[in-house]
Amino acid sequence: MPISTELLDGDEDVLVDLRPHWVVFFGPLVLTAVAVAVVVLIAQQFPKAPVALGWLLAALVAVPAAWFVARLARWFGTSLVVTDRRIVMRSGVLGRRIVNLRLQRVVDTHCTQRPLERLIGSGTLVFEVEGDEGGLALDDVRRPRALQRVINRQLGEIDAGWRERQGWSRAPSRVVDRRDRLESTDWTPPKGVPSVRRGPEEASIPDQLVALDRLRRQGIVSDQEFAEKKAELLRRF
Repeated sequence: MPISTELLDGDEDVLVDLRPHWVVFFGPLVLTAVAVAVVVLIAQQFPKAPVALGWLLAALVAVPAAWFVARLARWFGTSLVVTDRRIVMRSGVLGRRIVNLRLQRVVDTHCTQRPLERLIGSGTLVFEVEGDEGGLALDDVRRPRALQRVINRQLGEIDAGWRERQGWSRAPSRVVDRRDRLESTDWTPPKGVPSVRRGPEEASIPDQLVALDRLRRQGIVSDQEFAEKKAELLRRF
């Protein structure tokens, strides 16, 4: 089921809406198939087995089948949505858990894939979140590298919009690094530290500090420029 429009702002665009990779069904399906094969084999070898054995064989199939049904319900109740402003993680069958993570808080993303996961198109995405040392890890993500590119591209656009609002100039060239992150290069501050111009479309000062710290981590802004800009923002806070 697509994300409800009630959870989105009026002008918010959905970039990605994914469910977990089908690999989550691998364990229950294999165990159910093995149980069915064992039951069929025993039934053929002992056609006149007692009723008690029949109930035992039925339970042998019912347990992994119930596991599969539970995993299927969990799959339908779990989704990962990326918009142009945030990441929304929904999970739960009877209960409901919704996590909203603003993209401004995402410092960086990491993709991990074992050989088999690369083959089937699954993997783990880890988000470095501002103010959270442990980060946020998502397992069994479908096409994680493609999703990482989408998120990193949107982070680059957010950073670009913030720099333009602050009066930074940009050279027209753009490059993609090894992690396929779209980033603008040759950003040059105007003479002196630019003044903070408040406007209805401008992000809050805490969001500006988060974006500024991300620029420092990427090496776009020097430590000295970061300290000067941070001091100016804090004076306005």
